[in-house]
Amino acid sequence: MKKIIVFCVVLFGVVISGCGKTTVESTNTSPQDSKQKTKITETTSQSSKQNTKPAVKTSSSKSSTSSEIPQASDNISGVWLAKGKQDGVSSTWYFNNGQLTVNNVYHFSYLIEKNKDSHGYTVVTIINKEGKKHALLLKRNGSNFDGRTVEGKAYENYLADGTVPIGQIIEYIYQQKQEKVVSQNTSLEEMEHLKKTLRTYIFDTYMPSPDYVYAKGINWSENFYDNLSSNEIWNVIGEFKKKNNGNEGTLFEQAQYLSRNAPIKDNWKELFFEDWNNSNYREDKIEKLIDKGDTVWVYTDSVPYTGEKDNYPIETLDKRTGSWHG
Repeated sequence: MKKIIVFCVVLFGVVISGCGKTTVESTNTSPQDSKQKTKITETTSQSSKQNTKPAVKTSSSKSSTSSEIPQASDNISGVWLAKGKQDGVSSTWYFNNGQLTVNNVYHFSYLIEKNKDSHGYTVVTIINKEGKKHALLLKRNGSNFDGRTVEGKAYENYLADGTVPIGQIIEYIYQQKQEKVVSQNTSLEEMEHLKKTLRTYIFDTYMPSPDYVYAKGINWSENFYDNLSSNEIWNVIGEFKKKNNGNEGTLFEQAQYLSRNAPIKDNWKELFFEDWNNSNYREDKIEKLIDKGDTVWVYTDSVPYTGEKDNYPIETLDKRTGSWHG
C-alpha cells in the first residue's frame, strides 16, 4: 500500500513539474527505473500537451511575432525624394500624420501596419480618394529606404499569400532641407503656388515676348521645368532672397536666378532625348554627348565627333534648364 501511495505522489509531482524536471531526475536513476520513468514522462507530456494546447498556441504565436515579424518602428514622417533606381524618374512624397502628398498635387491617406511582413518590409497601406488601396513596402537602407509599390492584381496576390512583386526598386531619400522648409510653417500649397507663378511667367509671359533675349539665361524646356519639384524651386528662390537681403525681387530676377541655379536632375539625359525626338531635329541621329559640367556638347550623324580641336558640336545643352543652342 505504501508503495502505491509513493508512486502516486511521484506521478503527481511529475505532472506538476513538467517534462524538464522529469528528464533531469531520470539521469540519476538506474536503467530499469529510467525506462519506467520514460514511459511516465511520455504519458504525462502527452497529457500536458492536450490540457494546455490553447496556451501553447498563444505562446508560439507571440514568439513568432517578436522574432520573425518584428514591429514596424521605422519613422517615415517628412519629405522624401522618391527616385527609381532603373529609370531615374523622381517625385516628392510628403508623409504627415496619416496624410500623403505626392508632387504636391496628388493627395492620399496612409496607414503604417503595426508589424513588418514576413519579408521584413514595413508595410504602408495607401488609400486614394475613392477608397482604393495599394501598398508601399519599405526596407531601411542606411538613412534612406528602398521601396516597392504593390498595386492592382499584385496587391491582391500580396494580401492573399504575401507575394512581393519583382520590379523596380524606388529609393526614398530624406530631404533635410525640404523638411526644414516645412518645419518653418511653409505649406505645400505655397510652394506649389510659387512653381506655377514662375512657370506662367517663364513660358507664357517672358519667353514669347519681344523682350526675350537668349543671352539673359531664361531659356527653359517645359519638360525640364516640370521635372523640378516645388520644394526644389522654393529652396532655390529662398537662396535668392537671402542673397538679396530678404527682398523678393522681380519675377524676372527670380526666374533668372532659378535658371542659373536649378538642380541638375539625374534623369536629364532621358528628358533631353524626349525633347529631341519631339523636335524638328528628330531626323538627325545623336551619336555622341560630351559632358562639360553644367552643359553638354551634342554631336549627330550630320555633325559627327572627330576629336579635333575645332570640332564644335551641333548643339550645346544646358543640363539645368534643358534648353539648347547651336
